[in-house]
Amino acid sequence: MSDASVTPSVFRALADQRGLYNILLGTTLGTTVWHSFIGGPVAYKALPRQQFGHLQSKLFPKFFSLQSVASLALAALYGRSRTVSWTRFWRTGDRNAWALVFMVATGFANWWFVGPLTTNTMKRRHRLERLEGKEYSDDKASPEMKQLNRRFGLLHGVSSLLNLVFLSAAASHAAYIAAFSPV
Repeated sequence: MSDASVTPSVFRALADQRGLYNILLGTTLGTTVWHSFIGGPVAYKALPRQQFGHLQSKLFPKFFSLQSVASLALAALYGRSRTVSWTRFWRTGDRNAWALVFMVATGFANWWFVGPLTTNTMKRRHRLERLEGKEYSDDKASPEMKQLNRRFGLLHGVSSLLNLVFLSAAASHAAYIAAFSPV
């Protein structure tokens, strides 16, 4: 098969609803796996903690916006290909609609709410470390530092849980699409 015969089919696949759907789903699932299990952990091990935090504070808004917007686009495309009543989806047994709703909800929750709160708490903790001249884990850290540590731990845990729910929903949806391709 020559390159000339492949190129038009690639463009047709990109212009087709199914091709666009698969690219969006693959990109969203792939970036979530990459950032959660490869890029993030490697950066954590390779960078000093505050530099790692600064890097993540720049990456996460873009990452969560990709998750959110792509999931919303997937839901719109899925709704076009199937009769989905998004106002009453919970009454149906459509697991794909549920997966897409979980993806949209967790992506937007991290992008608009939990992510910014976590980043602000981290920045306050970094600032307090500089002012006190102590690491966040120092036994002699101030009560304010200890409170910021608890708050950051809670927010980071919630954000991680939301990301895990997103990943589970995206993976289960992708598995269904691979097997049955309703789009």
